Amino acid sequence: MENIILSLLLIKSMTVYEIKMFIGQNLTTVCSDSLGSIQTAIKKLLSKECVEVREYIENNLLKKEYSITDKGTQQFREWIEVPMNLEKVKNMEEGKFFFLGMVPKEVRIQSLEGYIQSLVKEKEKLCTIQAYVEENKAHGIEVNVERIKEDEQLTHHLLMTSKQDSLHQAVQNIYDYQMYSLEYGLARLEQDIVFYERILQKEKEN
Repeated sequence: MENIILSLLLIKSMTVYEIKMFIGQNLTTVCSDSLGSIQTAIKKLLSKECVEVREYIENNLLKKEYSITDKGTQQFREWIEVPMNLEKVKNMEEGKFFFLGMVPKEVRIQSLEGYIQSLVKEKEKLCTIQAYVEENKAHGIEVNVERIKEDEQLTHHLLMTSKQDSLHQAVQNIYDYQMYSLEYGLARLEQDIVFYERILQKEKEN
């Protein structure tokens, strides 16, 4: 969770609520969007001086906006530069499939049908996001470049992390990998749907 938050703060200073909203809309398959998890991670990052906080009043409410520091940028780089570890890509829910043969046929069918429905729903959600991002990519990149330019510290941290001379290229790279992530998610969902539908068909035929 700490490194996910640092990743977000490299792009934009955020409140805890904004972090929660972004994770809820885009990263629920990666980590929890619970306030407790986010606040715990923020406290750890503050204690390590990886983030700093700015307090301000908006609509008579005290708000806290968090920004990444040089130490936070260093922690992010140490994390992101380590190759992805297949052993850590685990889903406890998928473990149910391993033991599904222990329950009656009607329960197996019900479980498979429910899971397939959730996969289809997730695929539809990702397709909608992908279409929106592709349609608005050029505008989104320009808007974010201009927004980041207005924050000297944010510009410094992003260019230092990306090793890019151009802020536009740094933002372009971020968008590209967000699209790759969507493409991967869709490809995996499509494969999973085909696989589980085949198992469901076998159950119904036997």
